[in-house]
Amino acid sequence: MKPYLAILYDSLIESLQSRVLWILLACWTLILIALFPLSISEGESYQVRMGDISSPKTVLDQLAAASAGKGTRAQRSVYAKIKEDFQAVLQDRQRSGRKIPVGSLIASLNDVVSSDDLYDEEAWPNAKKRKELRELIEKGTKSPEETQKLNRRLLDLAFPGSVKTSSGQATWITYAGLKFTDPLPFTARQMRPFIESSLFPLIMWIGLGQIAMMVAIVITSSMIPDMFQTGSLHLLLSKPLSRSVLFLSKYLGGCIFVAINIAFLVIGLYFYAGIQLDIWNRGILWCIPLFIFAFMIFYSVSALVGLIWKNPIICVVVTALFWGACFTVGLIRGISEGFLKGPPTIQRLIAVGDQPVAANQQGRILFWNESQNTWQTAYGEVNGQRVLGPIWDPKEGTLYFGRPPFLPFGITTGESIRLETAKIPEWAGQASTTDKKVWDDSRLDSAPDLPADTFELIPWEDSFLAVNGEGIYVYDREAAAKAEQQKVSLFGFDMKLPTGNETYKRLTEPDWGFRKPLAVAVSPSKKTLVVASRGKLGIFQFDGKQLTKAAELELDVPPEAVINVAMTGDIAIACPNALTPILVDLKEQKVLRTLDEIGVATIKRTASSDQGFMALLSIEGDLWLASAPQGNASEVTVKRPAAVGQGEVSTMSFDDKNRLWVAHHIKQVDAWDLAQSNQSVLAFRPNSSTAELIYNYIINPFYLLNPKPSAINETIQYVLRNPENKIAALDRNDLEIPQIARDPWQPLWSNGLFIAVMLAAGCWYLYRQDL
Repeated sequence: MKPYLAILYDSLIESLQSRVLWILLACWTLILIALFPLSISEGESYQVRMGDISSPKTVLDQLAAASAGKGTRAQRSVYAKIKEDFQAVLQDRQRSGRKIPVGSLIASLNDVVSSDDLYDEEAWPNAKKRKELRELIEKGTKSPEETQKLNRRLLDLAFPGSVKTSSGQATWITYAGLKFTDPLPFTARQMRPFIESSLFPLIMWIGLGQIAMMVAIVITSSMIPDMFQTGSLHLLLSKPLSRSVLFLSKYLGGCIFVAINIAFLVIGLYFYAGIQLDIWNRGILWCIPLFIFAFMIFYSVSALVGLIWKNPIICVVVTALFWGACFTVGLIRGISEGFLKGPPTIQRLIAVGDQPVAANQQGRILFWNESQNTWQTAYGEVNGQRVLGPIWDPKEGTLYFGRPPFLPFGITTGESIRLETAKIPEWAGQASTTDKKVWDDSRLDSAPDLPADTFELIPWEDSFLAVNGEGIYVYDREAAAKAEQQKVSLFGFDMKLPTGNETYKRLTEPDWGFRKPLAVAVSPSKKTLVVASRGKLGIFQFDGKQLTKAAELELDVPPEAVINVAMTGDIAIACPNALTPILVDLKEQKVLRTLDEIGVATIKRTASSDQGFMALLSIEGDLWLASAPQGNASEVTVKRPAAVGQGEVSTMSFDDKNRLWVAHHIKQVDAWDLAQSNQSVLAFRPNSSTAELIYNYIINPFYLLNPKPSAINETIQYVLRNPENKIAALDRNDLEIPQIARDPWQPLWSNGLFIAVMLAAGCWYLYRQDL
């Protein structure tokens, strides 16, 4: 054994004596020194940012009108504080309709935010009614931050619905204490999980897993061929050494060289992340053996080629070709997964009688085609969108839905969303005047646009609610019918008059005090509504005309946490992401307890029935059921039912028969009868297409059995997940991103098997040689 250890020791000494090693270590040191001053800092800022203006056109039009002495007194006061050169631009817009860049508007509004004397009691007569503003107004000497805060709040009041309320939290990227970016609309606590789960794996895999890996292959490519130099191998074989163990010892010696480099750099990154970013993630240290393992995959190829051709250049070329082949196989599998695996995951589901209506993550509406036992795409082929709704109106036989673009991190476009409708009278028990299929595109029509930045539609009596960051609106069918009657014909095309504002009636006050991310739940009686936002739970009562806030509860959760909420009767469950759900008694207006039966979870969707059931769905696909007998909050029970599809659920909803409809395994649907121990009473199993069979039985198995160094990045992402982080999303839309459930350790055993095969081939080849 000692001779082999001596070879390993010699390899270590050879590595330590290598000038290349010390040059690389010096380079890593310089990189760490240059990186160390880079940090993030938090502070307070009330500046207007790009995403804060939901409707730039409206604000510009109102300021242009103010330049002509029109508009509200508050808008004219804001205009008066704008610099003269931009005032001239606004005056030109009022005369000629000139277009103005949004960036110029934001810069001018930020000048207003910094002004010292914006407040005018006559312009903002209701400002002192608000405690926060009254304290700022009455304060004699204000700090610059307090002045900005007051002005920003006045700006929000001057342009309600167009300028979003600012939380005041901001984060800067700094270098050596200098802020070289505008304030970011995220807190450091929100950014750290993104850095850990996405940015770190990306940077480390590109830097260490790709670039540094190929550099290491170039440097170590000569170690095995050098064994065959005249005199070197004969000297080694003159001792009682096994050829195979000799080869393996030299192979491990090359790995030692790379391990020193990787360990040095990763440990430096660990201390940088902890000291500068306050991210003490031990998963970073676990990346050391993972990167060494990734190198071992490539080096096993280089070592075998070195045995055969005894040429370092060929070692590098063949290893690069191997890397390209692995990349191509992974690329083919990734493309095939999107095009051959089948329809994208069902994200929305409702039931009309015994028929499911679904919407997938591409924004397509799906109906069940029983004759062909498959899902039928309806109402247009779209991509990259999500579906609001769908909402079924049985009285009118109409399906309502919207299709906005999918934008993560709470980003909004400020544009109105078209409300789409489809008449299906036969499902409403009415006589149909056509023999068209329910998925026929000719059924599709449109209604007045939804309020800007609507992010959710909720069934409400014989209509629906539209929710955005500025309030809750109800769809007025009578007003929509008038808009339908006011169509005008132009060159043979029907055009609707713009009556969207009259079609959607605001049920909440203009400044209702809630900001995104927020969630809304409605009781089956449609008398109570709860809103979860910024660590608070608002309870609203409906008096037949307006929603009035009855109470507001403080939840013991961070204000930036994304919260989902469910309610039935006088019971609500607030589900802050990456925290334990909270049970709330709405009647007593108090928090009862945390649902430790569920534990820490991120709930992406909820559903409620009128018989005391609430369903909670986690991002991992686990479905929980909470039941409240006779609405008694003290007797709420929670369980994870062992029913078909459990663990792979993508969405769910209750129907009027108290059945829970569940979509699972991408495109399968079951209706659970909760009265019969969650048995499946209706099942929809689409046939597998030829493309799906090719993917499932040829492409995917071939990928799993082949070496895949890049798949180790999935393992790295797994070990970098920090369970202590409590923020997994910045907006509720982020929870809709499909979670790809894969075994993070599968790349290790498959690649480990490949390394073993390559090394065994090298040992066999060396044994067969006449040396």
